[in-house]
Amino acid sequence: MAEGFDTADIAVKPSYSERTIKNVLHEVITRLQFHNRSHAVAYAMRQGLI
Repeated sequence: MAEGFDTADIAVKPSYSERTIKNVLHEVITRLQFHNRSHAVAYAMRQGLI
């Protein structure tokens, strides 16, 4: 996400389905109470995770 890839591009490298990636992203965003993907990326960058 941080590099600008869409869901389909993210799914290719680990050989997951696009739907699986969407589900994982939705769970992370919901559990951590982010507003959207950009908010999640900004948080990860501030925390030094990426």
